Amino acid sequence: MNLVLIAFVVGATLFHQLQILPEIWWMAALAPLAFFWRVRSLRPWIAFLLGGGWTLLFALNHLQHRLPAELEGRDMVVEAVIASLPKRQGRLTRFQADVNQLFDSHGNVVPLTRLQLSWYGLRDTLRVGETWRLKVRLKRPRGMQNPAGADLERWMFSRGVQAKGYVRKWHGNRILESGTHHAWIDRLRQTIALQLDQRVRQPDAVSLLKALAIGDKRGIGTEQWRVFSTTGTNHLVAISGLHIGIVAGWLLFVSQWLWRRSERLTLRIPAIKAGSVVALAGAFIYAALAGFSLPTQRALLMLFTTLGSVILGQRVQPGRSLVLAMFMVVLLDPMATLSAGFWLSFGAVAVIIMSVGGRIDCWTGWRQMIRVQWFVTLGLVPVLLLFFDQASLISLIVNLVMVPWFTLILVPMVLFGLPLLTVPFMAGWWFDLLGWLAAHTYQLLVWFSTLPYAMFTLPDAAVWCWIVAIIGFLLLLIPAGIPARGLAIWLIAPLILVKPVRPAHGELWFTLLDVGQGLACVIETERHVMVYDTGPAYATGFNTAESVLIPYLRSRGYASVDRLVLSNGDRDHAGGYSALKQAVEVADSLAGEPERIAQVRECQAGEKWHWDGVSFTVLHPDRSERFNLANDRSCVVQVAVGDWRILLPGDIEERGEGALLRHHAGDLPSDIVVAPHHGSATSSTLPFVNAVAPDWVLVSSGYRNSYGFPKNEVVQRWWQQGAVILNTAETGAIQFRISREQQEIEPRLYRKHNSRYWSE
Repeated sequence: MNLVLIAFVVGATLFHQLQILPEIWWMAALAPLAFFWRVRSLRPWIAFLLGGGWTLLFALNHLQHRLPAELEGRDMVVEAVIASLPKRQGRLTRFQADVNQLFDSHGNVVPLTRLQLSWYGLRDTLRVGETWRLKVRLKRPRGMQNPAGADLERWMFSRGVQAKGYVRKWHGNRILESGTHHAWIDRLRQTIALQLDQRVRQPDAVSLLKALAIGDKRGIGTEQWRVFSTTGTNHLVAISGLHIGIVAGWLLFVSQWLWRRSERLTLRIPAIKAGSVVALAGAFIYAALAGFSLPTQRALLMLFTTLGSVILGQRVQPGRSLVLAMFMVVLLDPMATLSAGFWLSFGAVAVIIMSVGGRIDCWTGWRQMIRVQWFVTLGLVPVLLLFFDQASLISLIVNLVMVPWFTLILVPMVLFGLPLLTVPFMAGWWFDLLGWLAAHTYQLLVWFSTLPYAMFTLPDAAVWCWIVAIIGFLLLLIPAGIPARGLAIWLIAPLILVKPVRPAHGELWFTLLDVGQGLACVIETERHVMVYDTGPAYATGFNTAESVLIPYLRSRGYASVDRLVLSNGDRDHAGGYSALKQAVEVADSLAGEPERIAQVRECQAGEKWHWDGVSFTVLHPDRSERFNLANDRSCVVQVAVGDWRILLPGDIEERGEGALLRHHAGDLPSDIVVAPHHGSATSSTLPFVNAVAPDWVLVSSGYRNSYGFPKNEVVQRWWQQGAVILNTAETGAIQFRISREQQEIEPRLYRKHNSRYWSE
C-alpha cells in the first residue's frame, strides 16, 4: 500500500512539470482503470495516473477563476474579508483578502475567491477577519520569469491567489463588519503580535519571537533570512514539524508524569494514551496559533497518524505514518508539492526514520543526537540545492547548539509567556528576559554566519548530474557495510565538480533579465563577465539584485564580476548596486553619474576593452557635451563580436540620442538594441531609430506598468523600421548566444521555453 500512496504523490508532483494543461476529458480516460485495480502489479501505475488527474481538477478550477484579461487595470468594487496578517512597510500595507463579492464597473459579478492587495497611505490598522468594501484595481497574477531566482507566479498559484492589485482612493472604502466568527484565531494571533511589538524593544528579537509564537514571519528582514540560511537554521524560525514535535513531546512527557501520580487514573487509562491525547490537543492549539500554515498541517497529520495509533492501541510503523501523512496532504492540496517546505518537512522525517531504524538502539544521548543531526543535514542537502541552489556547510555544528537551545529553552519559554500577556506586570519582566535571550541568540547566529566558507552555492547542473547525485545521497543514508555505499561519493562528485558551460573564445552570451520596471543585463565571454545595471530597488526594501541578478550569477558559477556598468544613478538601474557589491566581488565599476554612486569611476566616451575575442566600446557621454537631464548622461556601451553588434543605451532621451548621432553616427548600426528609457515617448527618436536599424529591439519593462511603457508610438517606430520587438514583461528573460561565425541569431525566451501550465 505504501508504494501505491507514493505513486499517487509522484503523479501529482510530476503533473506540475507540464507546460500545457490537459483537457478535462482526460479524466474520463482514467475511468476504465478502475477495472484493473484488482491487478496488484498495476495499482502503483493507476495511482500515479490518479494523482495527476486529481491535480488536474484542482488546477482547472483555479485557472478558470483567474481575473479575465479584459478587466485588468479597471476599477472594481470588492467586498472581502482580510485573510492574512497585514504586513506594514512604511506607508504600504500588504494583505490577502478572501472575496465575498467582486463587481466590475458595470455591476457584473466577477467570480474570484482570493486577492493579493496593497494599500498605500492607510492610517488605520487592518485586522484579520474584518470585512471591507474597497475600490480596487487588479491585474492577473504575473511575476518575473528568469533562469534563476524567486518564482512569484508559482508562489501565488500554490497559494490560490487569482489576482493582485491595489486599493484605490475612494470615499466608499469602509469596514462593513469588524470580524467574522471563524476568524477569531487570526484575530488572536494579530493581538499577540501587537502585544509583542509593544513589549519587546529589540527589532531582531521581536521578529524571532513572533515567528516562534504565532508563525508570523512578516518582521524578518532580508538580512535576517540571509543569516538563517547561511547557518542552516531556517527551520528553527518557521513553525513546522520540529516545533509541533517540541510542543507534543513536552506535553506527552509532562502529562504522562502527572498521570502516573494517580494510581486510579493509570488503572483506568494507560498514561501513554492519556499523554497522547494531551499532546495532540496541545499540538493542535499551537498549529492554530501558527495559522494552520502548510508546514503545521503536515506535522499535524503526521502526529495524528502516529499518536492516533497509540490511542487506538494499534501499532503503525513510522514509515507508514509518514507515507500516509504525505498522501493526505497531497490529497487535500495537490499544489503543496510546489513548495520547498513540503519536501524539507517530509524529507527530514524520512531521514530521521532511516537514521534510527533499528541501527542505533545502543547509542544514547548526545551521540544519537549527533548522528540524527548528521543524517538530517546530509539528507536535506539535495532538497536545499534543488530549490535554493545553496546549502549551509556549518549547519551541522550550528544545529547541534541551536536545536537543543530552541527545544529546551526558547520555544517553551515563548509558549509559557503567551498566557502572561494577560497579566501586565508579569509579562513585562518575562518578555524583557525573552527579548534579551532572543537578541543574543540572533547575534550568535550572526557570528556563525561570518565564518569563512559557511555557504556552498551550486551553479546550474545537468539533469543527469542530479539523477546520479540523488542516488549517491540515498546510498550515504543506507546502513554501513553495504558494498554499494562506497559508490556514493563518486555519484555525488559530478554535481559539485561539473561546471556550467561557458561561451567559447570569440563568442558572447547576452542575457536581458526580467526585473520588472528596470534594467539588468549580463554579458558573458569565455573568461569574463560584465553586468550592465543592477535592476530596481523599492522603498519596501525589496530589490531585484537579490531576487534575480545575484541568483542568476550564482547559477552561472560566477563569484565575481569583472566589470559593472551603471548607466545612471536612478534606482530602477542602480537600485541593486549595494546588494551586488555585498554578494559578489566587483573588480571594476563605472557609471554615467558617478557623483550619485559610491566607489565608481566616471564613464567616458572612447573607453574600450577587449575580452576573449569580444570588443566593448563606450560611446557616451562625451566630455564636450553638457546635459540638463540626468538620463541623457547614461553610459552607452556597444558590444561587438565579429560583425554582430549589441547597443546598450541606458536611459538616454532625445538630447542624448542627438549627441550620439553627432559623434558616433557611423558606429550606431547594431543588430540588437535595448530600447532607450524602457520605450518612453521622449526617446527612440526617428533619426536614432533609423541610424541604429536593428533586427531586434528589447524592452525591459514591468507588466502593465504605471508609465505605460513601451509607448505605442515608439513600438510603431521600431516596427516600421523592420525590427522585431520583444518585451520582458511578456517574454521573461531574453538570451542571445552569438559567435563571430554565426549567420543568424535567434533569442531564447524564458517564458516560452520554461513556462508551466499556470504561467501567464
